Amino acid sequence: MIIREANLNDFKKLYEIGKQTPELKVSSTEEFMDKDDFKSRIKNKEHVFLVAEIDKHLIGFICAHAKDKKKPLKNKYACLVYLAILPKYRKQGIANILYKECIKRLKKMGITNVYGWANNEDGGGIIKFMKKQGFIQGHNYLWMDKKI
Repeated sequence: MIIREANLNDFKKLYEIGKQTPELKVSSTEEFMDKDDFKSRIKNKEHVFLVAEIDKHLIGFICAHAKDKKKPLKNKYACLVYLAILPKYRKQGIANILYKECIKRLKKMGITNVYGWANNEDGGGIIKFMKKQGFIQGHNYLWMDKKI
């Protein structure tokens, strides 16, 4: 397995993986997220966007936004935006490998804290993963949206 930075050539496959991951669905009116927004995250250097591949086949990705990296703050936060693994490759430690590499790169950027939020409607697979990584549950919010 290879862990590497995502590039725009990966976009189409990564977007399909995202659409297959219900934990990533943040809108009740969209199948995943806006394609342009997703693509911009691959290009944005304030993001750590990594992919996992086996035999040149993309099987998952992680994306974290290191939004505070340039701010003159003692604590600098990054948001874990996405962590997705194709269903047939789950429970093999791939998410853990991606996560650890992402955290390593965030630390090199000066990030001191990471947070994330996830859709818990599917039974909480991503929530269980985050708790195993030491995340502590924060406040509960209700996300509401409407297409206009």
